[in-house]
Amino acid sequence: MSTHDVLAYAVATEAVARLRAGSAPWNTLFSSNAYITASRTWPVPDFVLVDSTNSLNVAAEFKPPKQTKREYLTGLGQAIAYSRDFHYSLLVIPEIADDGYRIADHVVDVMRQAAFNTAPVGVLTYDPALFTPLAPRFHEAHFFATRATQPIQLASLDNSFYAKWREMSPQEVFLLLTYCYGEMRPAAASTRTIRDRAFDKLWDDIQAGRVDNWARTPRNAAPSTKEGVKKNYRNFLFHIGWTEADGALTKEGLDAHHVGTLYGAWSRLFLDAIAIATLTGGKHLILFNSISEYQDSIRGVFPTQGVWLDNLELFLEAKGLLKRNVARAAAATRGEERGFLKAEKQLWKQLELVQPQGRYVFHPNRGFIFNWARITDLLQTAL
Repeated sequence: MSTHDVLAYAVATEAVARLRAGSAPWNTLFSSNAYITASRTWPVPDFVLVDSTNSLNVAAEFKPPKQTKREYLTGLGQAIAYSRDFHYSLLVIPEIADDGYRIADHVVDVMRQAAFNTAPVGVLTYDPALFTPLAPRFHEAHFFATRATQPIQLASLDNSFYAKWREMSPQEVFLLLTYCYGEMRPAAASTRTIRDRAFDKLWDDIQAGRVDNWARTPRNAAPSTKEGVKKNYRNFLFHIGWTEADGALTKEGLDAHHVGTLYGAWSRLFLDAIAIATLTGGKHLILFNSISEYQDSIRGVFPTQGVWLDNLELFLEAKGLLKRNVARAAAATRGEERGFLKAEKQLWKQLELVQPQGRYVFHPNRGFIFNWARITDLLQTAL
C-alpha cells in the first residue's frame, strides 16, 4: 500500500503542477486553479484532481511498475468505469509490463479506436526505470477530448485528501462500529441511514456518561452539539475506510470490529488497527511524507510553532494537497490563532506516530519527529 500511494500522490502533485503552469495539453480543458482531493464512495479512485474554476474533476487510477498485462488492462476498465461518476478519468501506467511487453502502447492503441477515441479517459505513461517519488515524470500518451455529455450523478468529493479527525476516543470508535454493525441487520431497516441510527445510540451513551474520552474520563458533550459531533464522528470512520457512506461496515470495518470485540477498545491491538487505517485508508502517511519534505526544505531554520504551521499549510497548498482557503489565508495575515492540524497532532501523539515533546508534538528547531520505526512496523503488519 505505502509504495503505491506514495507513487500515486507523486503523480498527482506533478499533474497539479502542470495544470497550474498552464502546460499543454492540460490548458486545453482546465484552468490553473487546481488541487488534489479524494472520493471514498465506490468506485474509489486513487486520487482526484479538481479544477475549481471550471467545476471539473478527474479521477485517476494509478498502477505501479512490475505488474502483469492483465493488471494494466484491469486498470483501463477501472478508468473507463470512473467516467460514469467523474467528468474525466485517467489511467497511469508504466511503459512496459513485468514481462517487458509494451503495455502502454497497447492501451493507447485501444483508446485510439473509433469506439473510444472521444471517451473522457486519458492515459499517462511513465518509464519504470526512471520513475521515483521525487521524479514522477510522465507523458500524456492519450489525452481526453472535451466531454460531450455530463455524468448523470457526480461522485461525492472530500474536502481534503486525508481523513480529518476530531477527538474521537477508541471506545467511541468501537461503540460506533458496534452500533453500525447492529443497524445493518435487515430487522433494523429504516428510512434513516445506518450511520444516523447508530450515532443516536452512541449519543445516548455519551449523554448518560457511559463513554470515555482519550483521557479515560467521561465524555462531556452538550445536547446542542449533537449535529457537529455526529458529522465529525461519522466522517472519520468513512474516511479511513471502515464504513460506507451510509454507515454500513466495510470488510475493513468488520475486521476492526472483530479486533475490538476480542481484545477491547483500549487494547494495543485495536489502537494499532486505528493507526494502520489512519495511515493507509486515511492517507496520513502521504501527509507525513509531505510534512517531512517541508521540514527538509527549510534547512533547519524553524520559526515558532504557529508560524511553522502557517508555512506548512502554505507549502501543502502550493503542492496542491490542500484547497486554497481565502479566509484562512486572511486569518494568517492578521496573525490570528489558527487550528491547522490541531486535532490530528493529538491523534498522532495518542497513537504514538510522533515523538512527543512533553504535552506537545512540536519540537523547537526540529518540527515534527515521526516515529518511523513504529510506522514501518504497522505498515508491515498490514501487508
